[in-house]
Amino acid sequence: MNKGVTIAGGVVTGIFLVITILGSVIAGSTVDDLENFDDDPSPYYTQSVDGEVTFIYIDEDRAGSVAFEVLLDLDYVDEDKDGIVDNCNGFQVTVTDENGIDVTENVSMMDCQYDEFYAEDPMHEGKVIHSYICDTYFSSDDCSLNSEYTVTVTLRNSTETKNFVLFDNDAYSIAMLTALGDDIGAALGGGALATLGCCGIPIGLIILIIGLALGGPQPPFQGYNVGSQMPMAGAMPANQMGGAVLTQAPVQSMQPPLSSDATGTNVPDLSEAYTNQFSQPPTE
Repeated sequence: MNKGVTIAGGVVTGIFLVITILGSVIAGSTVDDLENFDDDPSPYYTQSVDGEVTFIYIDEDRAGSVAFEVLLDLDYVDEDKDGIVDNCNGFQVTVTDENGIDVTENVSMMDCQYDEFYAEDPMHEGKVIHSYICDTYFSSDDCSLNSEYTVTVTLRNSTETKNFVLFDNDAYSIAMLTALGDDIGAALGGGALATLGCCGIPIGLIILIIGLALGGPQPPFQGYNVGSQMPMAGAMPANQMGGAVLTQAPVQSMQPPLSSDATGTNVPDLSEAYTNQFSQPPTE
């Protein structure tokens, strides 16, 4: 086992496992939020008083505003099959600006369209969309920024008012898109983390397996040092069986010193010198 590679594989596997768990938790909690998403439009309703509501037209991003909706309590039916909700034509909407000028034709449009599929699941709990006001996003209504507009609903050809609800669809849409965007972004981010972790775990496991399969570090190779292993003269190295092995010291040939007096007839006669030394009388 190679300890370093094995530890690295374990660390990589653990990191990606944590990433997978974290991403799964984020994605799972976000999915729960989306399932329980509150899209109730009622906080954006304004109930009329004596058939009248005043609002301020605001377009913060200057990209246009989705229309305000005039909602009436009518039965959502179309018995005469003309494509218009029955009794919707019996009411009229009037819009005046802050100067009291009637600007209905410039800032509003009647709806009252009947849709058989919409009737099965109405957004506004059975209320009918009678008119759209200040739609500067899908339409070109002439509404001035930060100006006040007063909406009044009356019976057609009468001054008798009809109470209604004004729905701020633009504010509602922005709130829903913001909330959904945050949740969807979190879900996508969590899913991406989980996917990254799942893809990374096999890499860590491969590194871990390689570390377990590899051997440990090998000791450095020591070459044969001739000088250090050469036995000295006269030494007796041990053989493989434990006995001593006699080693013969190298024999050096001895050469006599050469001298000019030791060659030819010039070699001195030592015996004659010895006889003469003891045969001569001592001198006084």
